[in-house]
Amino acid sequence: MLGEVHKKVLELLMRSEGFVSSSRIASELSISKASVSRVVKELVSYGFVIEVNPKLGYRVEVVDDVRHVSKVLKNMNIHYLDICTSTQDIADMLASQGAPEGTVVICEEMSYGRGRLGRKWVAGRGGLWFTIVLKPKMIKSLQLLTLIAGTSVVKTLKELYNLDVSVKWPNDVLLSGRKLCGVLIEARLEADRVNYVLVGVGVNVNNELPEELRGTGVTLMEVLGCRVPRVPILKGVVSNLLNLYNELLRGNDDVVISEWKRYNSTIGRKVKVVSFNEVFEGIAVDVGVDGSLIVSTGGSVRRVSVGDVVHLS
Repeated sequence: MLGEVHKKVLELLMRSEGFVSSSRIASELSISKASVSRVVKELVSYGFVIEVNPKLGYRVEVVDDVRHVSKVLKNMNIHYLDICTSTQDIADMLASQGAPEGTVVICEEMSYGRGRLGRKWVAGRGGLWFTIVLKPKMIKSLQLLTLIAGTSVVKTLKELYNLDVSVKWPNDVLLSGRKLCGVLIEARLEADRVNYVLVGVGVNVNNELPEELRGTGVTLMEVLGCRVPRVPILKGVVSNLLNLYNELLRGNDDVVISEWKRYNSTIGRKVKVVSFNEVFEGIAVDVGVDGSLIVSTGGSVRRVSVGDVVHLS
């Protein structure tokens, strides 16, 4: 997690339109120039793209920082696109052609983005839209991968900005009750074997939300009050996701479920469950070992694997 000095330096850089001199940073924060240099280097290690000019000082790259993603995630197979139909489509094509596990497809804009249950996902410029390819040889439940993705986003945003974010079952990331991020899991199966899994993540960062979504959705720029670098979020999410994914591969499903519970805002609440053929209400009491949501309706206990969950209280 970023320390207080790191956060103050980062905030100063993010709120400045141009370069900020080392002297100004040192003066405003009452630290030495040597400390400024050290903190900047550590911010770079988190994925922040910071331009250094010997005469002018430091400038954090915000608008176009995703272009530099391959420099930050050096050990991964990164495919950067300006615009595409969907990162899921491109990742699907690459995986079918033998792309290795961990391949990441990221773009600035999607023309046909999609979410869960076939819904349209509006993905304009400024957001963080990417898909990572996973190739588990064996996994007990794909639902657990869904829990991993949302949890990874929450952990990252808490680590970077200490935001009060939570995950709503199964994987929506909420900030002040409004949707900040969505996740789409698509698997390609053959008989009883998983060929590969596509984990799509969409985070509202600096993008403009459509009018019809402004009441239910939210962006990081709106909350933090300035444009927000996207590469550190990408790096953090991918790192946290792969760590939890490896726990799954080692058979530590309980670790994944425990982490999801730690950041969830669903358990203990009254919810409405909307599935393909029914609607019912109850109290969300737990998640099962397979990642399903356990809902008490008073007279019975129901397990929910697919569907929408609406928080009622």
